[in-house]
Amino acid sequence: MNKAAITKHEIYNKLVDFSEQDLHDIANFIDFMRHKKKLGAKKVFKLQGILKGHDIDLSVLKEIKHQIWRHVDQELDNE
Repeated sequence: MNKAAITKHEIYNKLVDFSEQDLHDIANFIDFMRHKKKLGAKKVFKLQGILKGHDIDLSVLKEIKHQIWRHVDQELDNE
């Protein structure tokens, strides 16, 4: 047998003890992984030089990131 067939067989054997809901969740995860793989295959447009001559201050992004995570922490604290 080839490696892919062996791996598929091993995965199948691991699924035996899962509940119906667990199997549904696993199927959803597999669909997600397939979708993610398709997204990675999209054509990339190079925008090199489009902002040439413009001053871009990326320090604002650090503050935005901090504010977003602070909001997430507050949501978790409220649960």
